[in-house]
Amino acid sequence: MSDRIEIQCLIFDFDGTLAETEEAHRKAFNKAFNSIKLNWHWDQPIYKKLLQIAGGKERIEFYNKSFSSNSKKISSKDIEDIHLQKTKFYSQSVAKGCVQLRPGIRKLLEIAKYNKKELAISTSTSRDNVALLLKSCLNENPEDVFSFISTGDLVQKKKPNPDLYKLVLAEMNLMPEQCLAFEDSRIGLVSAKRANIKTAVNPSQYSAEDNFDEADYFLTSFLLEQFPKSLRRRLAL
Repeated sequence: MSDRIEIQCLIFDFDGTLAETEEAHRKAFNKAFNSIKLNWHWDQPIYKKLLQIAGGKERIEFYNKSFSSNSKKISSKDIEDIHLQKTKFYSQSVAKGCVQLRPGIRKLLEIAKYNKKELAISTSTSRDNVALLLKSCLNENPEDVFSFISTGDLVQKKKPNPDLYKLVLAEMNLMPEQCLAFEDSRIGLVSAKRANIKTAVNPSQYSAEDNFDEADYFLTSFLLEQFPKSLRRRLAL
């Protein structure tokens, strides 16, 4: 891909990239387990492993199959109920202001919009979660900031499959070389690269030890002034 082609669209992952949400998610899962008297507890090492599975229901299902004894396995209905409770607890946490945008994100979004860049989201989470956080942190509706939001309920296969990114390209009529993805985890990086999109990675709390060999840019923060010079030139911000 030629670096002479102008980047027209910045595509952001959500959880871990726009905001450090995963601790709030982990705590909400544990509250949900307690609420139905389920003797499960996801500590940080366990949750780090579970983050290799995209999607909340999928994580519960994976844990149920892989870590629970036969006598402690739960039903599909239980999984649905747990996820509903978890979503409620997570929403309460965000509404209280417990989750904030990562440093540099707000300014990056503002400068990109000012410079007529399109903005999009590619995430395995739900649109409701996106809307909740943006309202809490930016006091904005998602559609007022992002041209398109590709969420897990819109595709058959979540990350690391490329479907979420391919949906952005299709809906916005863009070529991969016109886009730059921002990710924080390996499964997100793999998803973007499988869609042939150049990717800038800034690890989050749970992904610092991931393998990012395929990343086109490695960021130490989302502060624009700390971006590599080559990336700033490409972005023309």
